[in-house]
Amino acid sequence: MLLFCQKTLYLGVINKKFTVYTNKYFRVTISIRYTDDDKILVREARGRVTFPDIYKSWQELITSGRLNDSLIGIINDFRELELDVTINDVNDILELIDENFDFFKNIKIAVVVDSYKNIVFPMIVEKISKKARIKPFSTIEAAEDWVKGIIE
Repeated sequence: MLLFCQKTLYLGVINKKFTVYTNKYFRVTISIRYTDDDKILVREARGRVTFPDIYKSWQELITSGRLNDSLIGIINDFRELELDVTINDVNDILELIDENFDFFKNIKIAVVVDSYKNIVFPMIVEKISKKARIKPFSTIEAAEDWVKGIIE
């Protein structure tokens, strides 16, 4: 699923709903699972990544066929992830959103973070993007409630 700067990626499929991706160079692990009702995809990341890694992971996710028509949102759990991104990377994510508007217009994207450094990036994208529904959260529960429409 994720391509990390064209380095070796190890994939382990545990079952249909849970997949773990590990990159030995950056020591990053990404696990992907669906909620019980298959309406929310949850991506949990641990380690350190750069923006090109994130960009490539979104491209792969969009083209992978893992996203079904009943999907209402994606929760990115980045609480154990060190984001190595800069303000210049915002334009690249906005370009990705524009290029894939048909995908982004139908889902909500929640980003769960627990550090001030990691919350800045999703906050900027939330404010600038007119097309994507993206919002940062500090808990999985709040993110899931937002994706389901329980809270604004």
